[in-house]
Amino acid sequence: MSELAGIETVVLLQSVDLFAHCRAEEVLRIAAIVEERRFTAGETVYEINDAADVLYCVVRGAVRLEEPDQPPRRVGPLETFGVEEILSARLRVSKSTAIEETLVLAIAGDDLFDLLAHNIEIVRALFRYVLDR
Repeated sequence: MSELAGIETVVLLQSVDLFAHCRAEEVLRIAAIVEERRFTAGETVYEINDAADVLYCVVRGAVRLEEPDQPPRRVGPLETFGVEEILSARLRVSKSTAIEETLVLAIAGDDLFDLLAHNIEIVRALFRYVLDR
């Protein structure tokens, strides 16, 4: 069952770093392909070398990303993770674990690429995100 109303999802996505350069109409299209997922504290979201088939936006809670030879990184509300692997078609380079009860918006890679294939403005916005990083 969905916790967020449709308008809450749109407002949240407009505030997420990944979609900061998208206009409202583009965010509405993105909101149509998100799925809410919940993780309990200590639950693994994905492992190193898993297929990169979903990107995540944290709504509530936090996850820890652990990459070999790197310090762990905390990802909290309004931040995304799993983006670079999706966009580069790589396997996961980190392990992701929920630190606490966590609610995320998940976007399947296939759905994202279908959306990008028909929305050049979203493609441009994602390029700006990548270049800003």
